[in-house]
Amino acid sequence: MASLPIRAACTVVLLIGIAANGRAQTAHVTIPFLANATRPGALDFQGGECDVNRAGTTMTCRFQQVFLTTSGAPADTCLITTNRYDRVFRKQAGGQWVSTEGPEGLCGVNDVATLRDDGGVKWTMDIRKIATRKDAAPQCRAIDVTPEVLSWQNLRRPLPCGFVQPGGLIP
Repeated sequence: MASLPIRAACTVVLLIGIAANGRAQTAHVTIPFLANATRPGALDFQGGECDVNRAGTTMTCRFQQVFLTTSGAPADTCLITTNRYDRVFRKQAGGQWVSTEGPEGLCGVNDVATLRDDGGVKWTMDIRKIATRKDAAPQCRAIDVTPEVLSWQNLRRPLPCGFVQPGGLIP
């Protein structure tokens, strides 16, 4: 009988230790498909796996891109290229997530990506380049501020080729 109170006391101590030292689980978000909506004919797709911190304010994502091109290949052949990259997003009012990289280069270009959850596995990402020093050089004024939109809509695309071959891996 004496072992029951000891076992109960050990359980309480163990639970207190877990509560004091244990980490709350981070939320995991999957963005399974994004297709280039700005250029509907482009064979440019992405997907990502993200982890949201315990406070719900930061989301770290690992994206994988795949795109098919015909440039430099026989007319009936597409080159398939992949790319992997990471981005860190901060939660904004209205539930959007924003990631800003930069400024870089002579023009001080910021690369701003905004993720919007359209429900379930439906996500949209807007990517825009913003020159912070437009007067630094003539080419700085020419930087296109039109966002590139990647969307969960219109994912199915016709292929301009009958064959596919490796194009490259971008580390």
